[in-house]
Amino acid sequence: MRISAVTPMKNEGPFILEWLAYHRLIGFNDFTIFTNDCSDGTDLILERLDEMGLVRHLPNPSVVTDATNHHFLMMTYVDASPRLRRSDWFASFDVDEFWCINVGNGRLEDLFGAIGDADLVSGMQLDFGCSGHQTFDPDRLVIERFTHRAEVREAGPDGARKRGTKTIVRRGVPIRRIRNHSPLLEEGARDSVTWVNGSGEPFPPRMGRKGQIKSIGDPHLGADLVQLNHYALRSMEDFLMKSDRGNANHESLPPKFRYWRDYDSNAVEDLRLSSFASDVRDAVAELLKDDELARCHAASVDYRRRRIAELREEPEMARMHQQVRRFHRRRWQEPSDAG
Repeated sequence: MRISAVTPMKNEGPFILEWLAYHRLIGFNDFTIFTNDCSDGTDLILERLDEMGLVRHLPNPSVVTDATNHHFLMMTYVDASPRLRRSDWFASFDVDEFWCINVGNGRLEDLFGAIGDADLVSGMQLDFGCSGHQTFDPDRLVIERFTHRAEVREAGPDGARKRGTKTIVRRGVPIRRIRNHSPLLEEGARDSVTWVNGSGEPFPPRMGRKGQIKSIGDPHLGADLVQLNHYALRSMEDFLMKSDRGNANHESLPPKFRYWRDYDSNAVEDLRLSSFASDVRDAVAELLKDDELARCHAASVDYRRRRIAELREEPEMARMHQQVRRFHRRRWQEPSDAG
């Protein structure tokens, strides 16, 4: 069985191996990853992983144009390729997103068994805040360090009590276009497929009939079987890097303080992925036995440390760093530095 993942990346080098190791552990076994304009060696890490037979690494089509809507162009390219349509299951998701299977042993096979004959399952994004962490720490895993998230029905960035979604799609679904959140179905195909939420509950046929299912609210919220952990911020220092990097859809609109305010949600402790931490560390250590990959990873970590130090000296970034610290302390009453 081939279970495929597709994602864009830019300057995410220190986090690639954990993301890859975790998703391989739960059952993804085919990765196509696109990069653009990397300065931290993300592309070199992925190139080595490609040479090792673990991923397919491709330049984002945007690099040969003047376009900056990298994510859209990647999905257009993917839609023109037969690969995902030939996979048994596929999903498009980002390096800051981790599928969390809440049934059985936490593997995709458990999810597929639980949803039965369903053709598509849309997991809702649960946004994880910084959990009080100020500093970039490459020696600790994202899934064990950032353990506080939003309430399921907490108002989202637009004020609505909705959650974004990503969708895992079974082979044979009549797809007109592959898109980021969910596919666009062929005309008249919606009534012939079963599309469920993260609790395995079917969506009404009107949902997904004419477009993507990008977000859901009551009564369609549910994560009994699966959720999508979204580590949009990581630490306060990591957020400086995110702001420096820009946005995959609109490079001229990098995240700023408002983005932090919207996504630094820490209301609920959620340790569900912590049970995978030991296995993920072992899997990452196994990957790092490859000398070239280890050098590329270390160089990426060093770059991030240097760039964070530079950003903290820039007046605008220094002000924003103080803003996010002050906001987190006032809203969540965390210690001034959780590390």
